[in-house]
Amino acid sequence: MDDAPLRYKLDLLRKPTHASAGYFVSLPDGGLLRGNKPATTVLTEDGKVLPSYLLWQNAETGFALVFAKPETDVKSVYVYIQPSAVARVWNPATGLTPSTILCTFPGRDNIAASMALANFGRVEAGVHWVENPGHPSAALSIGADLTGRPKPAAFYQLSHLDAPVAGEYWIAPFIHTGQAEVRIDGQKIELKEKSKKWGGSGAALKLSKGLHRVEILQTAPGSGPYSSAGGGLMYLTWRTPNEQIKNWEARSIKASEVARSGACNLAAVESRDGSPLAATKVTPGLIYWFGNEEPLIIFDFNALNTGYPADSKVSWTFPDGATIEGPRVKWLVPGLHEGKVKMTVRSGQSVSSAIVPYFGFSAQKTTLESAAHRDAFRDTLAGMLAVFPKNPDPVATWGDAWWNNIFRTVEGGEGENLLRRLFANHFDAMQKRLAPTQMSILEDVFLDVTLRDHPEENIQWLKRFFLGTADITRQNELRFREGELHMYYLNDRNNAEKLFTTLSAGRSEAAERAKIRLGDLALLAGDLNKATKFYADVQNRARTVRNTGSVTTGVLVSKQLLAGGASGSAMLSPKAVPDMKGGALQEVSLSENVRTLTSGGFLLEARQTLEAWETEFPLSKISGDLILREASLYIKMNDWKRARPMLEAYCREIDASSYLPDSVAALILCVQASKADPASIRGIVEKVRDRLKFHPIASQLDKFLLTAAPAPK
Repeated sequence: MDDAPLRYKLDLLRKPTHASAGYFVSLPDGGLLRGNKPATTVLTEDGKVLPSYLLWQNAETGFALVFAKPETDVKSVYVYIQPSAVARVWNPATGLTPSTILCTFPGRDNIAASMALANFGRVEAGVHWVENPGHPSAALSIGADLTGRPKPAAFYQLSHLDAPVAGEYWIAPFIHTGQAEVRIDGQKIELKEKSKKWGGSGAALKLSKGLHRVEILQTAPGSGPYSSAGGGLMYLTWRTPNEQIKNWEARSIKASEVARSGACNLAAVESRDGSPLAATKVTPGLIYWFGNEEPLIIFDFNALNTGYPADSKVSWTFPDGATIEGPRVKWLVPGLHEGKVKMTVRSGQSVSSAIVPYFGFSAQKTTLESAAHRDAFRDTLAGMLAVFPKNPDPVATWGDAWWNNIFRTVEGGEGENLLRRLFANHFDAMQKRLAPTQMSILEDVFLDVTLRDHPEENIQWLKRFFLGTADITRQNELRFREGELHMYYLNDRNNAEKLFTTLSAGRSEAAERAKIRLGDLALLAGDLNKATKFYADVQNRARTVRNTGSVTTGVLVSKQLLAGGASGSAMLSPKAVPDMKGGALQEVSLSENVRTLTSGGFLLEARQTLEAWETEFPLSKISGDLILREASLYIKMNDWKRARPMLEAYCREIDASSYLPDSVAALILCVQASKADPASIRGIVEKVRDRLKFHPIASQLDKFLLTAAPAPK
């Protein structure tokens, strides 16, 4: 086509159910056509012309096209735009029977608006169209605006029904809400009551065998979501000639009786002179919507860049002023709102731009139990933070949905990239926006994710957070964290001991936890008696508090977690569990809670439960499986530095325990996964092997010892 400045390449997908139904496609304008009504010529790959007709054109979004089915099987066709020709608008005389196409005019709720859509051609901004698959139990129906936009709206649906035989048909529409008008082959149905039976109000029409045009004009009055419509807006039923239907006058139309146009995919938009054209495919993806919060949706903006010159650069500018480069970007957009993004393509002196509208809606299933779905939210938001304008800081205006989803997706060692950007570039705005308790949670998670690989940096953040709060309890928590940092990650146990000794002098929960860490340091140093003394001292005081019931410092948090079960819920029950036989039942239940929460991926709740267990029953480190459960939690987080030391101490110091086999297996896993020198634990494994020579794990230990060089002397 010598005079065509651009062409669309379409890959043919699903074939039409009837040859005359042709293929239906929606093609973008967005600045390509400059508002001109497109005259199209459709060619197969081998040059055969296929009749094509315009249905509707919206200068802002694009146009709907129907074209004939190729006579032979082809994979692709090309749609050429001819600026000097007159656009051909579809009408029944063309011989094509497009179906089932729903055109929607949001914001209007009158039949006049539906009639305007029935005239085809150019339509107002906001009008959109899509193939309507119907409902599984009502193949020919209108349920809602399929883009997710709320009421009100006016609809026009173009369909074709396949009458199986010639004769008299009883046509009975069911209108749930709004006004409706049904036309069969251009004739408006005048409803009359035939009987009181289901489907008794309708019209009798004589139809020939074959396809018949069905046009439905429908309104959706009111406001809000369509879920309040009670089963959709309308659906069509009929009874074919001589069909016997017990107790009813009509039945729902079957899917096999409705013609369906073929489907195709827009593969590329190409210019005749080779310059790039700004055209994109917009795809809604994962939706993060909880309770009454604002929904947030990841949209995929994908440039149709096939054939772009090598030096082409694509950029996207969003409503908040952020601009990001790349042929494909993902962006979080507020749900149930209209939006526009400007797409620009540059190549040499050539510049092409388009305004791409979108509406925040998605039906894609999303669950935060999926690590991939959590990753997607964090990675998309981190990418946005990288290009946001610095003034004003958008973080300051984020609503609760944004922050709550951050809290939901950054735990258990996840989210370093996102948190690093937030704290490095938006710290002041976060402090102004968040409550102190919320800020403390994010600080703790950030400190967790930077511990392993950036311990020196972690120290600097600890100091900054310490100076940023006047709350003594929070300051003690940060001091405690600093002690653990020296103890596990900087291998400076002397400094850790000084910090914990200072903290242990008070009478607070932090002081009790500091005493437990002093016991841990003793265990790491090989002094089991000293460790036991520290643990017993703390546990005796915890038992006294349980027995008196005078709790003022949150010591009974373990009981609250127990009451909440192992569901991973962050809500704590205020009811206390009775101290049965010195808390033995609690101890067992806490162990099982930690195991269940860890295996289920509820790592934040698992650690909260672990800390409560440790505070009330620290002797479980020696007599129970607390160290094993703690190690399992940190192994789940790939934090080998934290998991390994206490496992080593346990395997070295505890002579006989039913938890010893699992503990030594976990220790070996830590060494192998972290690619540490196996020889560093050879002596410990040999000692355990001697104790467990008749246990089934002995063969596993023998295999490990074969791979480990002799322990260095």
